[in-house]
Amino acid sequence: MTSRHTPAATILSGPAPEAAVRSRSVAGSRHVLAAAPLLAAACAIVGVRALLGFQFPVPWPDETGFVAPAFDFARSGSFFDPGMNPDRVVMWMPPGYMLLLAAVFRVFGYSYALARWVSAVSCLASLGLVAALAVRLASGWRRVLAAWAVGLAFLTPYMLIDANIARMEMLLCAIMLVALTALVAGKPYIALSAVAAGAVVHFNAVYFAPVVLVDGGARLFSRRLRRPGAADMVALAAAAAGVGLYGAYILRHLPGFAADMRVQFAAKYYFGQNDPSHPLWIVIAGAAMAALVAWQRRAVDAAMLTALFGLAFVVMAHGGHEMWYDYGQPLGFALTSVALFADRNIEPPAATWPVWAGAACAALVIAMGLRITPAMAPLLPRWAMLHRNIVAPAEIARVRAFIATLPPAATVNFGWSGMELFFLSDLARAGAHWSLFNHSVTQLLPLRRPDWHVVCDSKDWPALLLQFDIDHPRHAVDSGCQIYPMQAPR
Repeated sequence: MTSRHTPAATILSGPAPEAAVRSRSVAGSRHVLAAAPLLAAACAIVGVRALLGFQFPVPWPDETGFVAPAFDFARSGSFFDPGMNPDRVVMWMPPGYMLLLAAVFRVFGYSYALARWVSAVSCLASLGLVAALAVRLASGWRRVLAAWAVGLAFLTPYMLIDANIARMEMLLCAIMLVALTALVAGKPYIALSAVAAGAVVHFNAVYFAPVVLVDGGARLFSRRLRRPGAADMVALAAAAAGVGLYGAYILRHLPGFAADMRVQFAAKYYFGQNDPSHPLWIVIAGAAMAALVAWQRRAVDAAMLTALFGLAFVVMAHGGHEMWYDYGQPLGFALTSVALFADRNIEPPAATWPVWAGAACAALVIAMGLRITPAMAPLLPRWAMLHRNIVAPAEIARVRAFIATLPPAATVNFGWSGMELFFLSDLARAGAHWSLFNHSVTQLLPLRRPDWHVVCDSKDWPALLLQFDIDHPRHAVDSGCQIYPMQAPR
C-alpha cells in the first residue's frame, strides 16, 4: 500500500537505486553475521577432533564400555565381550549406538579415532538441523540473534567434549533434532518414529516423548491429525521393528538386564544426592522461558514445539547428573532463544519485547557454557594440548609389539582407563583379551587377576580417573607404558 505523499515516479519505477543497493547490503551483512557463529562452531567441532585427538577428552572408561562390544559385534555378531563381563552380555545401555559403530567398523575397519569421528559427525548434523530451524523460524536481525545463540551453544566445552568422545550423546541429540524438525514440518508420525528410534540409542529419549504427545494431542483436538502416508508407515514400521527387537533382546537376557538396571538406577540416585553441579534453578529457568513462549504464541506451533524441546534438553541434563548430559543446558536455552526470536504477525508494539526475552535466553546459553563443573574443570582444552599426545606414539607401538607376542587367551588389564581401545585389533589378532580387575563394569566382586598389567602413565590423566586403576597408582609425570606380569605380587 503506497502513501498519498509517495512520488509518482517512485511508484512507477520502484525504489531508488541507492535504496535498493543499501537494502541488498544490509541483507548481505545479516547473512554474514548469521553464518559467522555457525561456521565457527563447525570449525571448532572439526578442529577439536582433528587437532586435539585424544587430549580433549583423554581416553575414558565409558568409551570402552560402548566401543568394545561394537568391535565384538562387527567381528562375531554378538555384543558379548569377556573384558566387560566374563559370564554374560552387559545390558547397561540400549544397543543402537553400538550397532551403528559396528556397522562403521565393518565398512571402514576398526580404529579408536573413527569411533570418535562418529560423534563429531553427529554433532555437525545436530548443528545443521538447529541452524536450519533458526533460518526457518526467524528472519532479519532476529535470525542473526538466533544464529548467535545456536553458535554459542555449540561452542561450549560440554558440546565439544561430547563431539569428541565415543559415547552416544551426540547421536541421540541428532535423532531428537530430527524429531523436532519433523514436528516443525508438520510430520508427527516421522517425529514419533524418531523418538522411538532414539529410545534404542539411549533411555533419555523418554524426555522428548511428551512433546510429541502434546503435538499429537493438539492436532487431534483441532482435527488436523491426518492419516499416515507411505513414508510415515515405513518410518513407523522401522521404529516398531527396532523397539520390538530390543524388547526381545531384553527378554532373552532378562536377569542380566534387571541386574544392570539396578546398578544404573542406584548410580543415578547416588549422583542425584546433594548435587551442586545441577541445581534446580536451571530447570525452573528453562520452564519459565518455555512458559513465556507459550504465553506469547498461544498455540502449539513451530516456536512452541521448539521451546518444549529446549526444555526437554534442560531437564535431561538435570536428570542425568553427569557432565556428558550437560550439553543439554546450553542447547536447550539456544532452542528456546530460537523460539523467542521466531517471527510473529502481530502489531509492532507487542512484537518488540520478545527480542529482549530471546536475548536474555541467549545470555543463559553463555552462562551455561561458562558454568564449569568440577568434573569438567580438569578436562578443559589448553594450548599445550596441541603439542603433545596423551601417550607417545612410540609407546603405543611398543605395547602393540608386546601384544603380538602374547599366547592365545592371555588377558591384559589397562587400568580401565580407556587405553585398551588403542589395542583392540592387536588383541584380536593375537587371540588375547583385555580384562578388568573387578568382575564386570557393573559388579565389583569377585576380583579377577589378569595375566598382564599395562600402565600408560601420563600427566594429563585427571585425578578423577585414577580411582579406576585399583592395582597400580599412576605417576605425576609421563613415564611411558609399563608392562607388568601378574603371576606374582609386586
